[in-house]
Amino acid sequence: MDTDEVKTEEITYISMITMTRINYRSDCNFKAGSIIGVLDDNIKIQVQKDFKCIAYGHIWYKVKINRKHYFIVADYLKPIN
Repeated sequence: MDTDEVKTEEITYISMITMTRINYRSDCNFKAGSIIGVLDDNIKIQVQKDFKCIAYGHIWYKVKINRKHYFIVADYLKPIN
């Protein structure tokens, strides 16, 4: 297993880095009510490996923050090299 992968309850996560300040949301949409919080630039985050949602013309990743799952537009995350 790669050291940047964590397996929990049959869900595999990969580590990625935020490329800017970005909102994380309760759903794959841009509605103001779906914003849960904000992540700063250059923050390491766990992304669910085999999940993506396409909505509003963007690919969204499911991310794990404090044991809960949220959604972030993929354009603002990059893999850890």
